Amino acid sequence: MPLLQAEEMTYTQVQKLRKDRSIALLSASALEVHGPHLPLGMDMFAARWMAEETARRFAKAHPEWTVVLYPHIPLGTDELPLPGSVDGTQQTIYRALLAHGASLARAGFGYAVVTNGHGGARHAAAVEAACRSASRRHGIQMFSPSIAVLYGIVAGGRHEQIESNLGRPLTERERQGLLHGEHAGTMETSFALAERPKQVDGTYRELGQMGPPSFKPLAAVGRLAAPLFGGRSGRVQEISSSLAGGVGWLLNARYGYGGEPVTYQGDPSAASAKLGRAIRETMIQGCLEYTENVTSGELAAEDVRSIASDPAIIQPGFWQRLGLLSAVALGAAGLVWALRRG
Repeated sequence: MPLLQAEEMTYTQVQKLRKDRSIALLSASALEVHGPHLPLGMDMFAARWMAEETARRFAKAHPEWTVVLYPHIPLGTDELPLPGSVDGTQQTIYRALLAHGASLARAGFGYAVVTNGHGGARHAAAVEAACRSASRRHGIQMFSPSIAVLYGIVAGGRHEQIESNLGRPLTERERQGLLHGEHAGTMETSFALAERPKQVDGTYRELGQMGPPSFKPLAAVGRLAAPLFGGRSGRVQEISSSLAGGVGWLLNARYGYGGEPVTYQGDPSAASAKLGRAIRETMIQGCLEYTENVTSGELAAEDVRSIASDPAIIQPGFWQRLGLLSAVALGAAGLVWALRRG
């Protein structure tokens, strides 16, 4: 069956969906400042492209399936708070995707893939948490593979795959650019040069290495606390360092912490269209691999996890629950104190 667009389907077509042979793909990312050289819609373009290409290839490989592409959801959180970015709350994106999951399950879909082009910690956590909640509550295998795949690109885990797609080893400059350029750096600039070259400002060639200021108190806490976690100390320090960078960047954009606003991270000048095509292919191969594994039953949707899946501090509702627990604890302590005085 050819790839279908959800907005073009009829009620009759929806009624004919087979749960074990139907999959929906949708994307979710908002507008955000991406340096002085890339368009605001970079995360949307990447997310949408992952959804479209994964859908196209899956439909071609599985003609017996009904594969439906849904419209993009232009929502996100943890965007750089600079003019041009559109930032919502974490609960907004979480609830929107959970509602979509419920609707897809009600329509008869057995599977749903949510692609995401934005690496903001609370945004990625909200997308993945919504997928897990929808899977548990509504009987649909809903998952988001994007951050697991993208993290492999910026952390080095998929560099051999990129080299295979590139047809040559990465240069040291390219490798370092990928390792230190999570936002509008080598990776995203290369993707844009491959996918939307006319929308890349030529000044990217003159931009040097840049990064956000780390929020030093949080980074220090991470370094001190990491040894307490034994074998997981490296992961704890990695997460705390990432959070310190994120907090520092937000403070920089809003209050000038560390100097002038930083709008990108990494080295855009190391980018190229050829590298972008290899990165693009690696992204799709990763998304398609997860999709094949889930739909074949080799992997449960809830087991599709990334670096954003587990840290409690960035999960939807964490601070609300913490506040409620604190209020209950204070109330209980006050009651005990009053009873003892009485």
